[in-house]
Amino acid sequence: MRRILILAAGGHASVLHDVLFSLGSPPYGVIDRKLMAGDLWEDLTVLGDDDLLSTLSPEEFVLVNGLGASPDCAPRNALYARFRGKGFSFPPLKHPSAVFARNVVFEAGCQIMAGAVLQSGVVVGENSVVNTRASIDHHCRIGAGAFISPGAVLCGGVSVEEGAFIGAGAVLLPGVRVGEKAVVGAGSVVLQSVRGHSIVAGNPARRLRLLE
Repeated sequence: MRRILILAAGGHASVLHDVLFSLGSPPYGVIDRKLMAGDLWEDLTVLGDDDLLSTLSPEEFVLVNGLGASPDCAPRNALYARFRGKGFSFPPLKHPSAVFARNVVFEAGCQIMAGAVLQSGVVVGENSVVNTRASIDHHCRIGAGAFISPGAVLCGGVSVEEGAFIGAGAVLLPGVRVGEKAVVGAGSVVLQSVRGHSIVAGNPARRLRLLE
């Protein structure tokens, strides 16, 4: 069994720490550039910063991406890509309290938090997050590096493209497509598809601006 390291310490990482314990796979330590090697974080030893990983073997360690999104997913996705490129693997994580259909597809590095529900035909892309109590109905597709915040509701056939962010408590109606790197504000009700690289919010959701 390869040992598990959490990349980056913080709120999202703290939740993942608990997920790993719930799965009976406690992590070996944490990597964080803002903390000192030898410090304790969440009762885990800080082993060093990202440079330490250049001395470690992907054959001995697997990684968990501890960065969240707020709502920019780019730093989280860049961290993932950097260490995937160095040969490290990121196992999919599924909290034991999550409920999912037998044919849900979980790609590498995805994270499913406590109380999430994923129905038949859902595909959860690489390095994406389905956060606490989010509800993903049948045949939704969550793109690589997308982030579904706590309590969001995706009705059937919704597509969330690569790097998009869905805010807490947002509701997406059936068949809606959220384009690449778009942001849906918390509590929004999305009736129509959302252009990539844009921010929408409100009930009904309206476009506020385009992202650069």
